[in-house]
Amino acid sequence: MDLVGELAVLAGTGRLGALHYGAALGDLAAVYGEPGAGGRVYSQERWPRWFGYGSIQLAVCRCRRVDSMIVPAWHRELEIPGPAGPRTVDSRITESHLTAALVGAGCRWGTVEYPGLPDQRSLVTEPAEDVRVSFTFTDRESYDSPPLADLILDKVNVWGLSHRECPAPDPHLPDGDDGVRPPSRT
Repeated sequence: MDLVGELAVLAGTGRLGALHYGAALGDLAAVYGEPGAGGRVYSQERWPRWFGYGSIQLAVCRCRRVDSMIVPAWHRELEIPGPAGPRTVDSRITESHLTAALVGAGCRWGTVEYPGLPDQRSLVTEPAEDVRVSFTFTDRESYDSPPLADLILDKVNVWGLSHRECPAPDPHLPDGDDGVRPPSRT
């Protein structure tokens, strides 16, 4: 399946392979191996922390669950994880190409336009209760390029609304532990 097809599945299910809002970091490590660690999301807070698989960026809460996910399409080439290993894909996807894939998948979406940003808009889906997927498009590939007739994908965000209060973390994991590997029981 090409990236456009995978994004249509993401729009309808909230999942990109095993990656999704609420996924346990340990479960993702069992599928994809250990993630890359990117440090703290907020410099003054120990959690949430950034982790990643290829180009996919995950904000992970102290309970070791994915709180949000970013697909940085602005890179124009992405490394997408898979059980057989990562693969590199072209992320230059136009709005008309994605909307055709969404229609083909039977997916419904809403459009969000930004009054102060006439050069971009987002398509938003609600694949599950309290889960949102947002596809943000811009009218140019770079700041100095001319406007495009068909907007191009800039980023994809996946987030949820249900994780207001973080459950207590596993007491066997120290607060500084990334939670990827189970603690040793010696």
